[in-house]
Amino acid sequence: MVVAAVIRKATIDDMHQIIPLAVKFNDTYYKTPLDMVKAIMVMTYCIEEGVAFISGTGFIGGCIVDDLLRDRTILQEVAWYSEGRDGVALLDAFIKEGHELGVDETRASTLATSSPIVGRILQRRGFVPLETSYRLEMSAWPQSPQSLPSPE
Repeated sequence: MVVAAVIRKATIDDMHQIIPLAVKFNDTYYKTPLDMVKAIMVMTYCIEEGVAFISGTGFIGGCIVDDLLRDRTILQEVAWYSEGRDGVALLDAFIKEGHELGVDETRASTLATSSPIVGRILQRRGFVPLETSYRLEMSAWPQSPQSLPSPE
């Protein structure tokens, strides 16, 4: 029996779980040490002003920004990492929230060293490559928001 991951909106009280995930991600993929002050400020901003979800083993967070050159709003993922198998569920909650907030598109980035499966997961959800990032046109979103698991 497969148990669905519990995904919920993150709060400041979750920072004790989020920051160690950020440190682990940074230590795994970057040679430059994580700036803890900046990391805490960015994660706090995502939680208080943007969109942030947490699971038992992961986190996704982003900010709503205006496109600098177009009349569009973007939900930009800035942190997405999971040590478990709930990264996709976190992504689905993030997309659903963007849809409910009425943004024009959602963007998510991958590392050049990310497994090719990450790109395929994004593309299955309607994202298309954009420069070195992926973006999702909300109007082209192939899933109904009701079909996604609701964060609990």
